Amino acid sequence: MYRWLRNTHLLAGLFAFLAVLMYGFSSIGFAHRAWLPLSPRVTVAHVILHPADRTNERAVARELMDERGMRGDLRDGKVIPAGFAFRIERPGVSYAVEYTKDTGEAMITTRTAPFMGIMTAIHKEHGLWHEDAVQNFWGAFLGIVSAALIVLALTGIYLWFKLHKERRIGLVLLAVSLGFSATVIALLGTA
Repeated sequence: MYRWLRNTHLLAGLFAFLAVLMYGFSSIGFAHRAWLPLSPRVTVAHVILHPADRTNERAVARELMDERGMRGDLRDGKVIPAGFAFRIERPGVSYAVEYTKDTGEAMITTRTAPFMGIMTAIHKEHGLWHEDAVQNFWGAFLGIVSAALIVLALTGIYLWFKLHKERRIGLVLLAVSLGFSATVIALLGTA
């Protein structure tokens, strides 16, 4: 049993390693925004569209996705005097679209984040309900990584109890980690 749990612990840690490293790296973008360039590159384009239904924002968004290669989730649809406006978003890229029904013209403002902007957007990405298959794959992958981290923690606790020489340093590290985490949570809660 020990050998099986040790191998499971090792495999879970190796599997989760890159995802945890990416999350650690991308959290720098949240904690130290002034250090890193997060301003997006903005471009504006005007295109003429011929959707099957000019009164439906989903039809216009579908044409943009199919004909112009835009990927992401449809968000924030609203009616404006000339037609409607909406956004198509995925981590690191946002397309703001203003569509004029009478002329079929769409003004597309594209905001493309730099590398750290994409990393922080991926850091917040979640779920399996996206229209973009890549985002759904990422959500499924993170679910598996989360399960691997739980397995890593549980097998680590078991192995810690089995290795008598490591108990003291493990107890010290656990106490320091819990103390630091509890202190930061308490300080953040009172701020």
